[in-house]
Amino acid sequence: MEINRNLFGVLAALLVAAFVWPAKGVAADSDFYAGKTVTVYVGRPPGSGADLAVRSFVRYWAQHVPGEPTMIVKNVPGGGGSRVWNLAWDNKRPKDVEIYFSPVSATSVIVKQRGLRADLSQLPLVGSLMSPNMTFARTERLQKAEDLPDVSGLQFGGQAPTHRFSILGRLTLDILGVDYRNVSGFSGASDVFNAVRRKEVDIQTAPLNFYRFTVEPSVVESGDVIPLWYNPIIDQSGNIVPLEAAEEIPSYIDYYKSVKGEEPSGELLEMYKLLLPNLNGITYAAFLPRGTSEEAIQILSESFDAVTEDAAYREEEKRMFGFNLPVVSAEEGTVIIRNMANAPEHVRTFVEDYIQEGR
Repeated sequence: MEINRNLFGVLAALLVAAFVWPAKGVAADSDFYAGKTVTVYVGRPPGSGADLAVRSFVRYWAQHVPGEPTMIVKNVPGGGGSRVWNLAWDNKRPKDVEIYFSPVSATSVIVKQRGLRADLSQLPLVGSLMSPNMTFARTERLQKAEDLPDVSGLQFGGQAPTHRFSILGRLTLDILGVDYRNVSGFSGASDVFNAVRRKEVDIQTAPLNFYRFTVEPSVVESGDVIPLWYNPIIDQSGNIVPLEAAEEIPSYIDYYKSVKGEEPSGELLEMYKLLLPNLNGITYAAFLPRGTSEEAIQILSESFDAVTEDAAYREEEKRMFGFNLPVVSAEEGTVIIRNMANAPEHVRTFVEDYIQEGR
């Protein structure tokens, strides 16, 4: 399979040129949202990590929207996260008072998952946040992180084969040439981790905040688990963005170089680098329905940005996640979403085949 490394960059430039955002700084009607109620839909159940993250953000968002509307959160879980996006796509209600703020499954968009009617590339995006992820392993199977390539018969615990943690986890192991068996079907990061603690699986890829709050204090400090690497953020130009929140853990590229003594290369590595900006570029995205007025888009986009610069919110976010989530602008996020939806056929085919191999 020949991979065109420049194709995504060209596509990104065309998409930026083809999509126009409302101009920043244009005076918006400060009374536009006065006295209104804005409903924010999240596609996860009450009490879930995503639900708590969205509710925390929305409390501050209401303070930064001119007119200070009432903002309420409603949960619409189901369909592997697709139900909330289908609700946005089918929306025939008033357009300026509904927001869909939820985790995005990049693979679902890339492979056009059955059941996902929504074309997210056609919905206005007002902002998004990125939640980093990393990989760790049980020390019963490897004493040091650099031992990994030499250990055989490992068990990798994954969620659904379409989940980004499953795909990124498997890809990184395959690039290293690790001998492992993929054990998929776990319901979430906590479910996989419980299997790690029961010694049913040896390796897991999980959110960095889950590692900080759950894994690190319970099994890393005791010496039962060691961190291996984090999957870096790669921008649309192919540059690695440093992750201060994981400065003591090597990026996957640095880990590879440390154990192999050379730069990683090959077809799988090129696919990993192509997929990273999409699989790892957006976690929580805030979309608006089609037909939302430009004034509403502008107000909600600028107020979203204002929340990410609010010191009180950033402090609460840090208490919740252990670090501040990297912010993805509406412009950058729209390019990422449209790259997902318009992925080249060979990329789409690779992902479909790779998912099938993981079942």
